Amino acid sequence: MVEIVRVHFIDGLDHPIPTVGMVSYLIEANPKDYTLVGRCFRYSIPMFEPYLSNMGVDINDINRIVLTHLHPDDVEAANELKLKLKTSAKIYSH
Repeated sequence: MVEIVRVHFIDGLDHPIPTVGMVSYLIEANPKDYTLVGRCFRYSIPMFEPYLSNMGVDINDINRIVLTHLHPDDVEAANELKLKLKTSAKIYSH
């Protein structure tokens, strides 16, 4: 069991449909041990690094990506983010 230290709501991710919001969270289990939960689009990935940097988090500290559903755009973004990471981050889904 992992004790959760902090949960960060990732703000500012856009959805192509103006009335639909994006919900993504970064869960901090320990310093340098984060889980990204939620969704984003591939074009949103460049927004992650500056956002995380402002929080004092290195993008390579993401060790897990959890998908809440398996729409093709979400899976594509998760795979691209995983390739960008210099870690062996795992992708989880149901």
